[in-house]
Amino acid sequence: MLSFWEKNSFLEYDYLIIGSGLMGLHIAYELTEREPNAKIVILERGIFPSGASTKNAGFACFGSLTEIISDFNLNGVEQTIEIVKERYEGIGLLCDRLGKENIGYEVHGGYELIFEKDLGVLDKIEEVNCRLFPIFKKNIFELNNEKIIQFGFDPNEVKALIYNSFEGQIDTGKMMETFVKLVTSKGVQILTGCEVLSIKESPRGGVATVEHKVLKESIDFTARKVFVCTNACMDNLSDVEIVRPGRGQVLITKPIAHLPFEGVFHFDAGYYYFRNYQQRVLLGGGRNIDFEKEESTDFEYNEKILDNLKSILTKVILPGIQFEIEDEWSGIMGFTADKKSIIQSQSEHVKLVMSCNGMGVALTGIIAKKALSLLD
Repeated sequence: MLSFWEKNSFLEYDYLIIGSGLMGLHIAYELTEREPNAKIVILERGIFPSGASTKNAGFACFGSLTEIISDFNLNGVEQTIEIVKERYEGIGLLCDRLGKENIGYEVHGGYELIFEKDLGVLDKIEEVNCRLFPIFKKNIFELNNEKIIQFGFDPNEVKALIYNSFEGQIDTGKMMETFVKLVTSKGVQILTGCEVLSIKESPRGGVATVEHKVLKESIDFTARKVFVCTNACMDNLSDVEIVRPGRGQVLITKPIAHLPFEGVFHFDAGYYYFRNYQQRVLLGGGRNIDFEKEESTDFEYNEKILDNLKSILTKVILPGIQFEIEDEWSGIMGFTADKKSIIQSQSEHVKLVMSCNGMGVALTGIIAKKALSLLD
């Protein structure tokens, strides 16, 4: 059973955040700016954040040409432009908040590989540049086909290469380590191994029930306001069912001598993405070839997708170059049908803030700022 001291000091807070990923950390930071003396705790079910924040590929991007065109068709031009603007501003916010050097931020530009089936998008470059000009104050996308051979890609597969100078990359581990240090330096507590079983209302605020695995009993944390930032890993925490999980498979090679490219790369409307990490190639994506199986919150490998990724490395990205896979992993993202994030009140004391649709690095800071309006 809990001691008097534990009950007296560790169970009641001003704000309680469920989930210690990027969204939870940004919410915590914003709350410390709003109320410096507030007592804030983050409850995390894992040892590390259990979604995508410590597992993402480290892209600081806002959308490739084919992805933006796809979103134009899905959500309309105005909404898509607003989302691109928020992604771009969110990357700047992250860099300002944590410091570029502290997150390993580098800008080598972004590229999109265009295959035979997508050559029609080249006719839309001028239109998309015109639409995005008010955000970036210059044309974003341009052809750079001479680099297909320079980067060592198979020219029989890659028919065109589209370049933009704004996209960058980060070191995911350094970013999360820096962010945790920042919020804890402001007095925020992070308690790991705390899987929340349920959330309910009480006269004093929101109540999150956690199983104490050592004492083998349930304990209740109470706060004036509770922010649920668990992305797609909702379990029994909410009635909201519009956030669907999307698992992402990722692999990274061992160092490759004289790797011929650096930067961030996309293809197939953003479903595939790769980049250099020092002299390694980090490649992820492919869930579009097995949507049903990847709509999962289980951290498992999908051999069909991993085999597909390895085939792409061999045939398209590194043809004729020997490589070895150093590591493989998966992360869980949250998606909505309209690509809009969830920022809403579940009840008077419980707020839902989640779903960045695969753009958590870029969007979480902006969404967290919006979410504090739920307190007004």
